[in-house]
Amino acid sequence: MLKNKFNLPKNTVYLCGHSLGPMPKSAHRRVNHTLKHWGQSAVKSWNDHKWIDLPKTIGTKIAPLIGAKPNEVIVSDSTSVNLYKALKCALKINHSRKIILTTQDNFPADLYITEGIAKFDSSIVAKTIPPLLLEKNMGKDIALIILSHVNYRDASVFDIKRITELAHQHGILVIWDLSHSVGIMPINLSEIQADFAVGCTYKYLNGGPGSPAFIYVNAKHHEIAKNPIFGWMGHKEPFKFCLEYKTSNNINKFMGGTPSILSMVALDGALDIYENLDLNKLFVLRESYSDYIISALESLNLNVITPKQNNLKGGHVAFTHPYGYALSRTLLKNNIILDYREPNLIRMCINPLYLKLSDLNYSLTKLKHILNQKLYLNPEYSLMQKVT
Repeated sequence: MLKNKFNLPKNTVYLCGHSLGPMPKSAHRRVNHTLKHWGQSAVKSWNDHKWIDLPKTIGTKIAPLIGAKPNEVIVSDSTSVNLYKALKCALKINHSRKIILTTQDNFPADLYITEGIAKFDSSIVAKTIPPLLLEKNMGKDIALIILSHVNYRDASVFDIKRITELAHQHGILVIWDLSHSVGIMPINLSEIQADFAVGCTYKYLNGGPGSPAFIYVNAKHHEIAKNPIFGWMGHKEPFKFCLEYKTSNNINKFMGGTPSILSMVALDGALDIYENLDLNKLFVLRESYSDYIISALESLNLNVITPKQNNLKGGHVAFTHPYGYALSRTLLKNNIILDYREPNLIRMCINPLYLKLSDLNYSLTKLKHILNQKLYLNPEYSLMQKVT
C-alpha cells in the first residue's frame, strides 16, 4: 500500500515487522529535524518545538487506532512499566479482591510483571491457567484479568469484546496488552468499555527500536485511578517543584519521568503513515495475505500453527520446523528477514503497509528452494545469536 514511504533494506524482503517495524521516511525526517532543533535551540526546544507536549500529542494519534478517546491515551515509559502501573491501579480499584488471572500462553514479559507484583505483596495471588479455562475461572474472587489480544507465538486472537463483557459481569477489571495487534487489527476499546490497555509502538506502528509505549485508561476510571509510580511528569504542576506530590486529574497522571524526545519524535513521525489511511483496506489485505501464506506453507508440508479463520488470527503467520532456528538463519542469509522463537517456531510478518504479493511470492520461492536442498543443515546456521 505505502511501500515507498519506508526505508527498507535493499534487495531484501522484510517479514519481521511484528518484532521491529521498518523505518518510515517520515520518522527519519522528524529525528533529523529534532537534532537540528536540539543543536540550535537547546533547552528552549521544550517550549519552542513543543517537546513537552509529545506524550499527549502522540497519544492522540494512537487513540483512533485502538478506538479510544483522545483524553484516554498517553505515551510514556515502556510496556512493562505501563503494565505495572495498570496492574497496581486495577488492584487498588478492586481492592477487596486479591487474584490476578492470566493465561499460560500470555507474553512472558507480562507474566513476569504479574509474578513480580504477587511476590512483593503476599496478599496478591497470580493465577495462571490454560486459555481454554479462562471463562470457567471468572468469579467474584478475581480482581482483574491481564491478557494479550494477539498471541505472540501463533497469532491467535482473543475475542476481546466477549471476554471484557463476561469479566465485567463478574465485577472483574480487564487489562489488554495490544502490542501485537495495534496498527494491524481492528480494535475498539470504547465500544467494549475496556478498563485498561497497554502496548508497545515499535512493531506495527514502526516507532523504532525501544520506542516508548502507550497506556489507555478508560475515562470512567480517571477520578479514582492512581498511578503507583509518582513520576514528576504525572504531577499536577510539575514545574512548580512542590515537595508534596499532587497528581494530575486526567490521563497525564499515568506519565512517569522525562520523555525520551528522540524516540518520541521518531514515533510521532512514524504515526504520520496512518493519517488518512483506510484502515479497513489494510485489515482486509492482511487477512488476504495471511490466507495466502498459510496455504502456501501447508503446500510445502510445513506445520502451520496460526489459525485459519480470519477473525482468529493477527498480523503474522507462524510455523514450526525441526531445524527452526537454522532454517530462519538460512532465510536471513538469503535476504529474507523473519524471526525465530523457541522451540522451533518461525514467524512471518504480513503487514500490507510495505509488503506486496510479489514480496511474499519471492520469499516462498526462496523457502521452497532452501527446504528442497536442505541448505539449513549447514553448521554455520545453527550458531545461536544473542537476539533471535
